[in-house]
Amino acid sequence: MRGRSLQRRVLVLGGLLTVITVACSVVDDGKVQRINPGALDDTLPTTTESNTTTTEAVTTTTGLETTTTGVQAVAVQLYYIAGSQLNSVPTPLTPQFALSQLVRLLQVGLPKGDLGRTLRSALPRDVEITVTPDYGAGVAQVVLPDGFFDTIAIGDQRLAVGQLVMTLLDNSPGIGQLMFNQQVSGPSGEVIPAGQLVTRLDYQSLLTSATTTFTTLPEATTSSLVG
Repeated sequence: MRGRSLQRRVLVLGGLLTVITVACSVVDDGKVQRINPGALDDTLPTTTESNTTTTEAVTTTTGLETTTTGVQAVAVQLYYIAGSQLNSVPTPLTPQFALSQLVRLLQVGLPKGDLGRTLRSALPRDVEITVTPDYGAGVAQVVLPDGFFDTIAIGDQRLAVGQLVMTLLDNSPGIGQLMFNQQVSGPSGEVIPAGQLVTRLDYQSLLTSATTTFTTLPEATTSSLVG
C-alpha cells in the first residue's frame, strides 16, 4: 500500500511541472518562452526629452545719457537796412537776453538766402559795442569804440545809428531813451552831440512804412544766431 501511494504522488508532481512549463513559455507560434525580468530595461525604447530655451538679447547702455530739452524762445525785432530805410525782422532769442546780444546779432547780419540778398546791416562786425542799461532812469548808454564810423559809408551812418536805436528800444521794456558816448548822425543826417538823449520816435522816419514790415526768418536756434 505504501508503494502505490508514493508512486501516485510522483505522477501528480510530474503533471504539475508540465502545466507550469507550458503556461510560462508562450511565443508567436503558440509556444512558451520564459522571460528574464532583468532584460526588460534592454527591450524598452529609449525616450529622450529635449528642452529648448530661447534667450532674447537685451542691450543695456550704461554711462551718461544725453537729454535734449526744448528751450523756450521769444521773438525780438531786429532792424536791418532795406534800400535806404529800415525793416524789422522777428528773430527767436532765449528769454532774459542781454542788450549786447541784440547788438551782436545786428553785427553778424542775416543768414545767406533771400533775406540776405534784400536786407543788410551797416554795423561793422569786428568792433565791440557795449550797452549799459539804467532801468531806474529808463536810459541805456551805448559806448561806440573810437573810429567807429571810419569804416561806414557816409550815407549809411544814420542807418547804422537807426539800427541800434530801433532795435534796442523796441526790445527793452523799461528803457525809453539811448545816450551815445560820441556824436552820431540823426535820421536826416544831422549831428547829434555825445550825451544827448534820443528816442525811438526820433528815428521812426527811417522805417520802410508807418507800420513796420515784418519778414519771417526760418526757424533757428539761438546758438546759430549768436556767433
